[in-house]
Amino acid sequence: MKKLIFTLTLIALFSCENEPIGAPPEVSQNTAEEDQVLVENGIEMLTNCLEVLQTGDFSNLLINLYDNVDGDSTDFHQTMLEAIEDIPNYQPLIDLDYPTESFNIQNYFGTYTYDSQLESWSTADSNSMMQMVFPLYSDSSLNDASITVSGVTEELVDLEDPIYIPTSLSIDMSHNNESMFAFIIENVSYTMAGEIPIPNDVNFSIYMNPFTHEFSIDKLSDDQFSAGYSLSSSDDGCINQLQASVKLLSTDYENLEDTDIDYIAGDFTSNSLKVTFNVDAEALFALDDPTTLQLNNLIDLEVFYDTVLLGEIEVQEDSDEDYSFHMIFADGSSVNIESFAGIGTDGDAFIQTLEGIFERYINRLDDE
Repeated sequence: MKKLIFTLTLIALFSCENEPIGAPPEVSQNTAEEDQVLVENGIEMLTNCLEVLQTGDFSNLLINLYDNVDGDSTDFHQTMLEAIEDIPNYQPLIDLDYPTESFNIQNYFGTYTYDSQLESWSTADSNSMMQMVFPLYSDSSLNDASITVSGVTEELVDLEDPIYIPTSLSIDMSHNNESMFAFIIENVSYTMAGEIPIPNDVNFSIYMNPFTHEFSIDKLSDDQFSAGYSLSSSDDGCINQLQASVKLLSTDYENLEDTDIDYIAGDFTSNSLKVTFNVDAEALFALDDPTTLQLNNLIDLEVFYDTVLLGEIEVQEDSDEDYSFHMIFADGSSVNIESFAGIGTDGDAFIQTLEGIFERYINRLDDE
């Protein structure tokens, strides 16, 4: 039952706008064995993308920096950070109680350059940005890194305890004149419903060389919202997208419950593989203990390769009342997805792959 709850939770979190009814999709003419290979290839491509993500330039930089700081016996980085307190106009920033106080970036415009010999920061004027230039590693022979903050606008959110939020922002971290990390808020707009800020249009992205994460939230109407996430890298051909929306039965945002959801629908695409889902949330959440028949009637999960429908995923229950997920292929064959290469029993194979991909992070954290 835990697997079922976990899967339903994922569906609820990652959900998309209903597509208009049109011509039925092309249905695969392959055998189940042939189409299973396509699904397994898609899973492999997804894990390959994740591996590229953690072996990319930004990931390598984080690991190198962690090892450099961990092995530093001279307190190089600590001395550099403590020297910020001596920058003449930085004391208000250090004492700032953000987000209850405004950041007011214009008060800190300037280019601040660290001298590792003097262990101090020098200041040059700037009319548009706040930039820190410094040596990244304890053995760096020059100032090879920079952090630049610009384009900041803020708005006070009128909550019970009001806070300031950025409505636009650009942060860039570069090493050897190459951007390694960037956080860009393009737009944040919202309306207040009582004491709850309801997003109208939110767009921001996070760049972690070589991958870009893009996020969006859109209010389509008072009772319908859509959200999107993508992870892509043009260098490696990895394209992963999640599109989602939810339709509400009530616009009393301050008192919403799960029974106030009409439907949830969406799709997740990883390169050529796509999984679409449509959940009759109103009927589903009204059931205390839904049967597998009810679950399969109220939740539609379809698997595509490009635009060709390979089959659908259904919940099945065995004599021991254990739940499992089976893919019903276009030829009618039913296969437990735990038998798919790359997934394994209870997802063990996929989890072990992820642990292997992120092992160098896990090992360092375990050593703490």
